[in-house]
Amino acid sequence: MKQQNPRYNGLYVFKPDLTELRPGDVILTRNAEASSFKGKRTSDVIATATGGNFSHALICTALPTLIEALSGGVSNMSAQNCFVHDLNHVRVLRYPDQAIARAAASEAFKFFGREYSVQAALRSVLPGVPMSESGDGKTFCSALVAAVYRAAGAPEFASIHPLKTTPATLEKSGHFADVTSDVFVSILSPSNIEEMSALDGDRAISPMAGQSKLLSSYYAKLSIPIDEFFAHYPTLTLKRPTGFFECLPFINSACIAANRLPDHAEANKARAQVKLIDDLAFELLSEGKWQAMMTAAQAIDDSSMQYSLEESFKADPDVNLADTLGMIKATQDQIASRSSILSDPVGQSRVWDEWVRMTHEAVSELNVRLNVLNEVLERVFPSARRGGQ
Repeated sequence: MKQQNPRYNGLYVFKPDLTELRPGDVILTRNAEASSFKGKRTSDVIATATGGNFSHALICTALPTLIEALSGGVSNMSAQNCFVHDLNHVRVLRYPDQAIARAAASEAFKFFGREYSVQAALRSVLPGVPMSESGDGKTFCSALVAAVYRAAGAPEFASIHPLKTTPATLEKSGHFADVTSDVFVSILSPSNIEEMSALDGDRAISPMAGQSKLLSSYYAKLSIPIDEFFAHYPTLTLKRPTGFFECLPFINSACIAANRLPDHAEANKARAQVKLIDDLAFELLSEGKWQAMMTAAQAIDDSSMQYSLEESFKADPDVNLADTLGMIKATQDQIASRSSILSDPVGQSRVWDEWVRMTHEAVSELNVRLNVLNEVLERVFPSARRGGQ
């Protein structure tokens, strides 16, 4: 653990309460506490140019995951490891229709690994500059939020072009409720604050830092044979995937559709072409780079769980009730979200079968974490445990 900056000795900061954060919540931030002058200046310029108070937007998917588009691409981070120095540097916006909000959260996951578009971000803040209609799948922070709410069926976003949406657009929208004071709570700076990410300042280095670049490279390799497939069989499957994780269900659907075709020469060509895509995707997913990142991230969570478990046996345990309840809720949400594909039939697509297998492993690990958290809660806060049953 890093030595804590003296600045944080006795300092109170604000941390998201995972029992209050919901899928679909939008978080606006301003880089007011960055150690880099350039980072602060860029944030100030964006906020000023757009006429708002914030320069960046994130969206909550399955708790505790936040999805965001940064210069390195669309990636994720855990809300459990985040904080802000000042509530004036953050805003949490909640869409009133929770069904649409949850659908938007699900749509956000499809953007995972997409490339960041500097040009589109600049166009969004410069008046009179025409929008790009290239359809290259690249995005930026607030455009991602607008796009997922549009895809989820939010009527207010139907006429708003995502690439012209800025953090200020979201901030001034009358379609969201401000729930900042409900979600962010004041806490004494934790001992591991140097290992946490300041949403209004410097981010901690994550084991998943290279995820966007890796997934973009996977998608780039797959997009060539996928484009060829669409050119020959435009009506066989649904819309073309625009990111690696969209490729997985697309390939599975393409395999099923091709296998259902009558047995003739053209059908055999279609099956051979989709098999080539499936084999390539399987090789990419199973090569181990993605799993290595996930294992490293899991090790951090395991260390935290082990610490809580050991503390729970002490007379004066260093275990926070709100954090424990929040992590229990987040873990339950993750299990529910990931379990949705576990009943899907297998045997049609190699890469989909591998994804289902990996999901089984992830859900198993999450169930272990949930059991540990519940054990800690029962031992340290028995009345809270009974009250929640």
